[in-house]
Amino acid sequence: MVTKISKWGNSQGIRLSSEILSETGYSAGDEVSVTATKNGILIQKSEKRPKKLKAYGALKKYAKRFISDEEMSLAWADVAERSWNEKDS
Repeated sequence: MVTKISKWGNSQGIRLSSEILSETGYSAGDEVSVTATKNGILIQKSEKRPKKLKAYGALKKYAKRFISDEEMSLAWADVAERSWNEKDS
């Protein structure tokens, strides 16, 4: 497939044909990661982070004022372990 890089507002983008999307298992609205490589641009489905990991990032930023990184990691490891155990049940 040949396509053009087009200007969209202050950004640039490319359009992908429905054939390319169906061949690769992508669909409109999928979250993707875009990476520059030495051979060009790589587009891959983004691995969605569990909500708990997103919450951990926000909590860690706030909690740094009160506890050390080590204490935060230990506390979060306990939460993550319980979460995995619940999933297995």
